[in-house]
Amino acid sequence: MADTFSLTLNGVQTEAAPGETLLQVARRLQIEIPTLCHLDGKSGLESCGLCMVEVEGSANVLPACASKAQPGMVIRTDTPALRQSRRVALELLLSDHLGDCNAPCELACPADIDIPEFIRLIRVGKPMESLSVILRSIAFPGVLGRICPKFCEEICRRGDLDEPVSICALKRYPADATDPCADPLPFPRKPPSGKSVLVVGAGIVGLTAAYYLLLEGHDCVLYEAADRAGGALRNLVPEFRLPAAVTAAEVERIARLGARIETGKALGRDFSLEEIRGRADAVLLAFGANKEKLPVFEGSSLGTSAARFLEFVSRGDPPPIRRNALVFGSGATALDTCRTLLRLGASEVTLAFNSPLKARYFFTPQIEDALAEGVRVRELTELVQAEESSGGRLRCRLKSADGETVEEFESLFLSGHLEPDLELMESFGLRTTKQGIQVDRRSLMTSIPGVFAAGNIAQAGRYAVHGSAAGRIVAGSISRFLAGNSPPEKEPIHVRMHPLAPEDRDTLFLRLPRVGRVGQFKGALSEERASFEEVVHGFPEEAAVREATRCLQCDCAKKTDCLLRLRATEYEAGPKAFPGARPAYSCDDSHEAILYEAGKCIKCGRCIAVAEEFREALGLTYIGRGFDVKVGVPFGGNHREGLREAALACAEVCPTGALARRR
Repeated sequence: MADTFSLTLNGVQTEAAPGETLLQVARRLQIEIPTLCHLDGKSGLESCGLCMVEVEGSANVLPACASKAQPGMVIRTDTPALRQSRRVALELLLSDHLGDCNAPCELACPADIDIPEFIRLIRVGKPMESLSVILRSIAFPGVLGRICPKFCEEICRRGDLDEPVSICALKRYPADATDPCADPLPFPRKPPSGKSVLVVGAGIVGLTAAYYLLLEGHDCVLYEAADRAGGALRNLVPEFRLPAAVTAAEVERIARLGARIETGKALGRDFSLEEIRGRADAVLLAFGANKEKLPVFEGSSLGTSAARFLEFVSRGDPPPIRRNALVFGSGATALDTCRTLLRLGASEVTLAFNSPLKARYFFTPQIEDALAEGVRVRELTELVQAEESSGGRLRCRLKSADGETVEEFESLFLSGHLEPDLELMESFGLRTTKQGIQVDRRSLMTSIPGVFAAGNIAQAGRYAVHGSAAGRIVAGSISRFLAGNSPPEKEPIHVRMHPLAPEDRDTLFLRLPRVGRVGQFKGALSEERASFEEVVHGFPEEAAVREATRCLQCDCAKKTDCLLRLRATEYEAGPKAFPGARPAYSCDDSHEAILYEAGKCIKCGRCIAVAEEFREALGLTYIGRGFDVKVGVPFGGNHREGLREAALACAEVCPTGALARRR
């Protein structure tokens, strides 16, 4: 290199040319110095304070993007002081950042589904691509599209305007609309790793884990104690809510990837844990909690397990049904029992439980269907005694705030909960806690190396969606273990603007018409009580597209490549490190190609420089002074007027999604 001189960068002596910046020298040596505002070929963009470096002999740190290399310089680009300085710089930017990285619905979803993205694809008529997005996070979209408790819809921002988007029904739509034999893969399948995993339990946890392990190139064998795969999905959820054919098709999707499912094999009965550890490179325990805890009261032995009743029905062997039944307990199993009893011929079914009807535990869509079908509901009611009466009837004493009543029923069903059999787990040499098998919080590995556990035998989680999430997470942990314990990626930071202030909500909804959600289609009530046909039908294409257009698309357009988010995650910057008033929400939607959300702007100047390059008549500039400065169009103009040619180019270089293409 002619006319060069020497300097030292991170202890390495190198050459630099006159006029080169420290950033250019570092990049030539493939040394990473973080930036936000820097843009190659543009000068004067040095406001973020992220690229500061230490220079020996200088009292102050220097911006690498603007500081010229000098002969004999000794430069350090990554020291504890610099990392702390960068973290503080990022936290200051985040303190003034108004926007959602992920939409509220995404953050509420236990399975981390990219809800706005799959809805966008439905909106433009691409169900296959939409299914591919869903399959990145869950292996059972058709199942969860029917039985998910819809946490996402509870927090949907559209509900502040009219009604939440029917997210769960939209999740079901591409699964129903796509040929199961033509299912897309969520991402390219990796070549065979030569590693094998043995999964104990072929319920939603084990099957989901197998799906993602197979995509990672690992061989998977599943041992299932029952005579069929599917776990509670097949044995507890009745046909009118979840047709067995739907579960079977999604199990078959996993089998087509190469999963080998061997039924009739139970841990402790047909094989030992020590035995199977020698058959595979890793073992996953995913057989679910199997010790039933029913309500206990005087005479509780006269009751029948609701879960066992549903399992008999699922196998086509229901017990004799009497006319008048009491079901005691809350949750989906109790509700399903009530609705199943009506379909099998019971004329009166009463559901009693000791929690309020609106409790989160009881927040389930089918409560409305149960009431419509004629189930009598007694909330905040305790069953304190049951005793035999004449004619095989049961005299039940029910206690509520209104006092005690004694009523007679011909049959009694009890719904409780399942918990792990700790003695059984300990007999396998596993350490346990009150929750179940003891696992490392991050890796989900048990006290036995190479043996993992997931689902409700080790973690909290009441619903199938929690089991699905656990299966995918543990698959990632097992894959890292098989690769030599490679570290997991850092969890990205989340900036949130929820809940919105009333004035922000008014601005957001200013030009949005009120449009109610598209209802799902249901069979006639008289048919429902006599039939096990599915009650709630999926969306046809036109209804799905119409409902998808209601989505507000609350996620950031650059949530996966926002430089501010990526840098903040890298330096572990906290979005709430500097609390204080944030800017009011505003959105300039005047341009047909882009949107501008001022609250996301970090005033880096990139868009101003690009607009100048395009020689826009108005372009963009800094408006105001000091802390109140903002980027805008001169003379009170809007972005349609200011960016007639450069709009897409400006959106492309925006580091935060403040300027973004319309989606």
